[in-house]
Amino acid sequence: MQYMSAGNGPLVSLTHTVAVYDPASDGRVVHLHHVVVLEGGKTVGREEAEQEALGKAREKGHDVGRLRLQYLDVPLPEGRGVLCVDAATGSAVVRTRGTAP
Repeated sequence: MQYMSAGNGPLVSLTHTVAVYDPASDGRVVHLHHVVVLEGGKTVGREEAEQEALGKAREKGHDVGRLRLQYLDVPLPEGRGVLCVDAATGSAVVRTRGTAP
């Protein structure tokens, strides 16, 4: 992956990544919420990011009463497939067709 610079832009002060997933299926992520706060911007806490994730999933028509949240503090996995949450580890995984949860 190539990285480029755009001058003297503000630094990233914090990020949050929250997966909203269906535990009744294969852990499929139905909404991924990513918050990036730049230096000098309004601080967003983890709980606020999680509530925003649920709100956005609800706006998209998902039944959030049956969905769960997983806060992800590591980079997302690479590869083609369906993003899922592994219930045993709480980590994000990419599943291809035909792979069991």
